[in-house]
Amino acid sequence: MIVVVDVAKWLFVQKKEADEASVPTILVEKDREGATWFTSMKILFQLKKWTGRRRFVPLLLCDEHTYRSYEVFHVDAVPSLALLDGGRTLLVDNKLDESFDVVIRESGLETEKSILLFALQYIEQMTNESVVFAGDESIEATRIVPTTLLDKTDRLESGRRLFEWMHDEDLRKENQHD
Repeated sequence: MIVVVDVAKWLFVQKKEADEASVPTILVEKDREGATWFTSMKILFQLKKWTGRRRFVPLLLCDEHTYRSYEVFHVDAVPSLALLDGGRTLLVDNKLDESFDVVIRESGLETEKSILLFALQYIEQMTNESVVFAGDESIEATRIVPTTLLDKTDRLESGRRLFEWMHDEDLRKENQHD
């Protein structure tokens, strides 16, 4: 199982939220103006674990240049795959996947939802693994993370729940194969 996660919705918070958080936070992205996105230490640890197992794909709305400012994805938790531009760009081992770039352009897809669904299916075919989506509830992906895990008022808590759910799903699948 690979989980594609809209990190801005599930895992990362902006400075004001980080300052008000009940748990310690750490900077994960800054731009020219300074610190912009933070996450909890617990989520950072889980990011390291799941990217190391090649089971976590971040989804970001930003372009590749802005993605490079997310130190977390280049130092601490380097993902084997990353979806940028809302699904229009796929990075494999932090390099542009040119074949995806060609296929997405030739697909003629224009809506954000159709592009993202296409990207999820592409990753599933490319990896031969089931892909579970944690993001926009209106995206009708084949498999989605239960929306009950998302607390829109506390993304850090949502992130903690998400990784617990991922762990439980892994255990469930392991037990089915025993």
